[in-house]
Amino acid sequence: MAIPCESSITHVQVFARGARVTRRVLPGTAPADGELTLVLDGLPLLAAPGSFRVSLPPEAPGRALVLVRSSLVVPAAGSALGRSLEAVRELERKIRRIDRHAGVTQRRRDAVAEARLDPGHRARRAPDHPRSVLPRTRETLAANAMLGALAADLDARLDALHRERHDLARALERARTQASQARSSELVGAAHPTRRVLITVRGDGPLPHLDLTYAVDAARWWPVYTLRIRDHARAATWISEALVAQRSGEDWRDARLELSTANMLFDARLPTLPSLRFGRAQPPPKRAFRPPPAGVDAMFGGFDRAFGALPEPPPPPAPQMTGWALDELGAEAAAELDLDDGRAEDAPRGAAEGAGGVERGALLRSRMASPAAAMAPGMVPPPQAMRAAVAAPKSAGLFASARSFGAGGGGPLAEEAPSAPEPVVEPSDAWLDYDGLTMGAPDGARRGRLGRDGGDAWKAQRDAAVRALETPPAGVHDPMVSRGMFDYRYRAEGLVEVPSDGLTHRVPLGAGDATPTVRWRVIACESADVFREVELRNPFDAPLLAGPVDVYVDGSLLVVASIQHIDRGGTLRVGMGVDERLRVARNVRAKEDTAGLLGGDTVIDHTVSIELSSALGSPALVELIDRLPVTDEKHVEVTPKGARPEPERFTQAERGAAVRGGLRWEVIVPAGGRSAVEFSYRLTIPSKNEIVGGNRRG
Repeated sequence: MAIPCESSITHVQVFARGARVTRRVLPGTAPADGELTLVLDGLPLLAAPGSFRVSLPPEAPGRALVLVRSSLVVPAAGSALGRSLEAVRELERKIRRIDRHAGVTQRRRDAVAEARLDPGHRARRAPDHPRSVLPRTRETLAANAMLGALAADLDARLDALHRERHDLARALERARTQASQARSSELVGAAHPTRRVLITVRGDGPLPHLDLTYAVDAARWWPVYTLRIRDHARAATWISEALVAQRSGEDWRDARLELSTANMLFDARLPTLPSLRFGRAQPPPKRAFRPPPAGVDAMFGGFDRAFGALPEPPPPPAPQMTGWALDELGAEAAAELDLDDGRAEDAPRGAAEGAGGVERGALLRSRMASPAAAMAPGMVPPPQAMRAAVAAPKSAGLFASARSFGAGGGGPLAEEAPSAPEPVVEPSDAWLDYDGLTMGAPDGARRGRLGRDGGDAWKAQRDAAVRALETPPAGVHDPMVSRGMFDYRYRAEGLVEVPSDGLTHRVPLGAGDATPTVRWRVIACESADVFREVELRNPFDAPLLAGPVDVYVDGSLLVVASIQHIDRGGTLRVGMGVDERLRVARNVRAKEDTAGLLGGDTVIDHTVSIELSSALGSPALVELIDRLPVTDEKHVEVTPKGARPEPERFTQAERGAAVRGGLRWEVIVPAGGRSAVEFSYRLTIPSKNEIVGGNRRG
């Protein structure tokens, strides 16, 4: 019993590439017992045919799933284009029609312009003669006026056609823009191809619903964030969002959305590490090839019972004898076997041979259907195999049996040639990549056997569908690149709606409160600007992927920053620009003297003092960074002499660009007050040398 069913999308899981859609199928008034076939129509054409899966609910313990199959439904009549595409096609047809009309009119205008008037008059003619000057001149002027009026009319037509084409071209551009942003339901008409799924269920008991899942390729997402700082940087809220784009052929309405950093299809095979050994020669490793087992068709017994007996496969084509085989047989055997151009005739050339010729041909075909000849198409059998399949021309085995069989009027064969053992033909290493092979369809001639067709073409089609989506704005990052070593899953809050238009749609994922810590940073040796930063801890249980961050301070957009991957519990800093309420002054004092035996060295003592002043109403924690000079010259020596307060070493290794000689202080500047930092070092060089740019280093 076939029962049409209604369905709706309840859950969508979007991967880094592709998505998996879950539909809730409602059987309606289905009988409580017996075998049922549920029919589900109107599924998108872009759903992967081999990805349909059905799960039964726990409320139906007496039911069992028997079969799930999908088919393509193509309407017999109707328009397959929606309103948006129909408008585009109509404008294109109008433009082509105007172009043809304009081309004909332009050719007529060119013909008029090329026309030349020749009066053909004669000066020495009587005034009343037909070819005299005056009549021919009047006729020429009239013809010229007619050509001028015709040219003006053609110019007016061309001008009108050009104006009309310009207006249609602008309308076509608008229509194409609307079509590129239209939903899939607006791009298809009433008669467009869809997929139909048939679900066969067996057993007794109620069947309230089923869950149908399938995969689509054209879907992607990118993470984006918003940081709102309020109450003078005393509180902050992280808002995690995602840009989702899909063109699956159906709109995702009122569905629960999950986003995953994993790829929907990936290769999870472990790498093969070859080993190198020194010593005796080792036997070659065993290959992964195994001959196909017998009884493959027995696995499809249920399929045959469900769909009926399959037709018998066509008989294999008769083998061909090549030139070298004819040379082996000789002229006598060729005449006796009725060979012509290297082929065995199925019937005798004359009636005089009678039934014997036919039987000889049948016997020859039976002998040729040996294991040596029944090889895969495109594989040339070796000469030894052909010699084993076709006997010598004067041997008593094959041809004596053929003569006795023909003379006896259909009696059994007198002798049977011993059958040669079937050769084992191993494929190349490319065929041992089982993950790259596909199983033949159960209703085809290659069922239960692997093949290499369709994998690359399908992958190229999937990649093209993904590339057809809208390019995300600048600054966003692919989650597959910034996910790190592990994959994560993010759930959207509430029910979402993502149209199938290929454009990016903003979907909220969650919000978390964080307590910001305001810090200031200044690199005194480089600039006198003091930068304000906010340090926050990741408020989510999942990591924050790389992406852009819109930073709002007290409701106003301050800056659009970017973050890198931050694990759970990690901290991040967001720059908030230069703070003019903090000032820094750096002064360097240098004193040069001589030292060493007979004053052979020059000593320059440097004292660096840094003063910070604040106009804030609360104390400020300032991270002060400076640097000692470094050298790789063996005659130049840099000796630190002390600092107040004592600094810590700063390498900047966490930013990926390490420095040498860095110093770091954390200074608390009181509200409306000042704080100072001082450090000194000694620079020693030979007295006869001088540092390029001056001995004073500050």
